[in-house]
Amino acid sequence: MLCRIFTVFLIPFFLNPLFSQETEENQVGVGIGTSTLAPGSAFQIESTTGAMVQPRMTSSEMNAIPTPLDGAFIFNTTENAWYIHKEGSWQTFVRVQTPSIILNRGQTNNAIIITDTTNITPFPLNQDNTLVSDIDFYEATENNGEIRILRSGTYLISAGFSTTNLPPGSLTYRLEVSLNNTTSSIITNGEVNLPGSDYWGTSGNILLILQTNDLINIGYILKGASASTRTAAFFNIGVSKL
Repeated sequence: MLCRIFTVFLIPFFLNPLFSQETEENQVGVGIGTSTLAPGSAFQIESTTGAMVQPRMTSSEMNAIPTPLDGAFIFNTTENAWYIHKEGSWQTFVRVQTPSIILNRGQTNNAIIITDTTNITPFPLNQDNTLVSDIDFYEATENNGEIRILRSGTYLISAGFSTTNLPPGSLTYRLEVSLNNTTSSIITNGEVNLPGSDYWGTSGNILLILQTNDLINIGYILKGASASTRTAAFFNIGVSKL
C-alpha cells in the first residue's frame, strides 16, 4: 500500500487581516495593522491599543550577542535604558543628562593642611557636603574624600581646592585619586613659590574606567618647609559618567 503524507505549514501572518505584505518592482515592505504601506516603509506598524516591545535583556545577555550589527537596538534591564550597537560597541541610545555627583565645602578655618611629609591628606568632603548626586550611580560615604561607584563605565573626575593665605616660599603640591585604596593616579601636581602670603588654588581632572562598587578617594599633598594649617576658600569634587 502506498501511503502519502502531506505536511501543511500555515503562516499566521497571512491568515491575519491585520498583516499585509507588498511586493512591487521598487518596493518590498511589511505592514502590521495596516493594508496600506507608506511609500518609504520597509516595516510599518499601526495600532491604537498596543505598544511595540523591543528585545529586553540584561547587560550580560546583551554583551553575549554574537557579532551584532551596527544599528541593533535593545532595552537593557540592568541599566534600565535603551542601548544601540554603534561603531562596534553597545552605547546608551539617549541620555538626557550626564549622571554626576558634586561635593563642595566653602571657606573653612584651618582646613588646608601644609605638611613637611609626603602623606596624603583626604579632601575634607563627605556625604554631608553633597550638593548634587545621582543616587543610581554614586554613593558619597561618611569618610572624607571617598565616593563609591555604583555603575561600571568611563568617568571624568575633577577636584580642586584653594586657600586665602598660602604662605610665601617654595611648596610642592599634588592632587590624586586612589582606587580601592591601592593604585593611585595623579590629577595634577606642581610647585608654587609666592613672594608673600596670598590667595592660591589648584584643580585638575582625570578620566578613569571604573567598575561597579569601586571606591575612589580624593586626596592632596601640600608640602612645605614646616607644617601648618591655612584657611580654605573651598574644596570641590565632581564626578561625571560619560
